[in-house]
Amino acid sequence: MQNTVTSVLGFLMLFSSASQQERPRELKGAGHLLGETADRFFSEDAVGQLLVACQAGDWKAVKQLAKSVNPASKPNARDICSKVALVKQQATSGARQEYGGGDDKTMRTYTFTLDGGHLVRIDMVFNVSTTDVEGYHPKYFAELFEGLREAYGEPSKSYTEPVFDVYGVKYDAHRAEWMGKQDVITIIEQPGRNGRTEIVVETLAERNRATKAPKTANPLQ
Repeated sequence: MQNTVTSVLGFLMLFSSASQQERPRELKGAGHLLGETADRFFSEDAVGQLLVACQAGDWKAVKQLAKSVNPASKPNARDICSKVALVKQQATSGARQEYGGGDDKTMRTYTFTLDGGHLVRIDMVFNVSTTDVEGYHPKYFAELFEGLREAYGEPSKSYTEPVFDVYGVKYDAHRAEWMGKQDVITIIEQPGRNGRTEIVVETLAERNRATKAPKTANPLQ
């Protein structure tokens, strides 16, 4: 079973603007480069800072970082540290692991997938709300899509498909992807009340792994 641990710092997504024709593009999420080693992943940026606080026994800092993700939570600092240490141990040994978290103020969550000792997938979900809340800054599909298009040009594939929200209301949801030589970026819109936009950055090997995975059997057939 995969272990999923919540990280405790906000998320910053950066895409390089280097030309694909010159060299392979670099894709980063929360300071982590797609394809980087697990050792590097657990030594830098948010997770690196968390591990430093854990190793120093600075439980106050660990709790403060956890509350930056979920202000209403009552985190157990020692539990957080023991779980992230276990994920690091298994991920650096090559086991498939997930490490995730979020940013409360920007209403976004993310999940990193490490496999074979490398970061192979970054999954980001940008939640939206039908009401404006002071201090919160959600990102919407149109803004996120334009940012990707400015960086990478027109998508390799773009289409819409009908979807229904939890209330049964029908919407036209937008989908797009940018296929690279070694990776692929996908943006998926889930419109409607309490909608969201998901951006997935993954290696081509990870994409192929997902498409070849066996589907869950229908228990009614």
